[in-house]
Amino acid sequence: MVVGMELAARPISRLRDDFRRELFDVVLPFWERHGIDHQHGGFLCSLGHDGTLINSRKFLWFQGRGIWLYSFLYNHFGGNPQHLAIARRAKEFLLRHAPQPNGYWAEALDRDGTVLQPFQGDIYGMYFAVEGLAEYAQAAGDEEALETALIMFRRLFAETRHPVAGPPPQGVWMLRLLIATRLLQRGNPEGVSEIADRSVEAIMERHYNPETGLNAELLEEPEICVFGHTVECLWMVMDEADRRKDAGLWKCAAERLRHHLDVGWDHVYGGLAAAVCVDRGGYEWPVERPVETGLEFRQTGEYHYMKSFWSINEVQVATLKVFERTGAAWAARYFGLAQQAAEQRFSLKGRNFPLYLLFTDRRFSFQPNINRQDNYHFPRQLLFNLQALERLAEVSQCPQSCTGFADARS
Repeated sequence: MVVGMELAARPISRLRDDFRRELFDVVLPFWERHGIDHQHGGFLCSLGHDGTLINSRKFLWFQGRGIWLYSFLYNHFGGNPQHLAIARRAKEFLLRHAPQPNGYWAEALDRDGTVLQPFQGDIYGMYFAVEGLAEYAQAAGDEEALETALIMFRRLFAETRHPVAGPPPQGVWMLRLLIATRLLQRGNPEGVSEIADRSVEAIMERHYNPETGLNAELLEEPEICVFGHTVECLWMVMDEADRRKDAGLWKCAAERLRHHLDVGWDHVYGGLAAAVCVDRGGYEWPVERPVETGLEFRQTGEYHYMKSFWSINEVQVATLKVFERTGAAWAARYFGLAQQAAEQRFSLKGRNFPLYLLFTDRRFSFQPNINRQDNYHFPRQLLFNLQALERLAEVSQCPQSCTGFADARS
């Protein structure tokens, strides 16, 4: 690592500045104008490419994710009181209207808080709400919000770990680990260390198929790997390994990340395949209906080639972690390929829209009718990458080689 270091075909400092402009001059102003409910609090994510409001349905996923986003901005990017105010109003909206008699939270609310869909078993939304409340508690020093998050987090873990409920999918372990690591970085709440341990064990051992070197999303379908979720899981394992100071676990996660990218990357059209059903060339995939979009994708074959922007975002988070730590050429290459896909395939700027396609087919066909914008994966990628690029920009100004990097960079 030397002076003049480049990544994604541009100097580190320029890439950092490009990402900062994208976040603060494009993404956040879009949400300020179109997606933040300044009247009632919370987030309106049923938006067209130009920000036109499609409907006022407030899905639980996006309320929790939005609370996290603006709390994280406050915690790590300048302490802007407006960001904290947005998170606070969303938190108040959520806790005022979402709690149900069974103790869970409604899956969807109308703009004014009227329950449109009570809790029907979608625990992903519950975990996103917990994540948001935990980050908000740190931002606001709100012990009540933290306690609410911890109570729900422990309950979700306790009630879905019993065999009669069926084995949790990898995506559930992913969210458990994400939240547990963040909580443990700030303290040692009762029971959370066990959740982290169980999550790492599930991701690195039980969901890992040693025959293929890939992770299965469902234990009962060991031949099917969902690439985006696994990429997410592995960078979260790396974060947990950092917290534990476990270099062996970190290295194993990084090596498995590379294998999943080698298998899952579409080297013909670009981007990451959605999934693979190994050695099943005629497999008929269930119809893929991305949440709250109104889109449908049908696929037959070993690979499912629906392309998602969120998976590109996760590739960039994961590979930049590896590049920052090791300087590995493969990590830089996949980071660059992901950035190229974002700019040349997913970006809608050429169509005079400010943001990006969220889901499309293998050849990146334009999807004109979409009912959702993303207030989580892309902003999170920019935030995490900005933190890493700032550190790398400082290193690149040093005349000496970076001694923190491994020798092998193949």
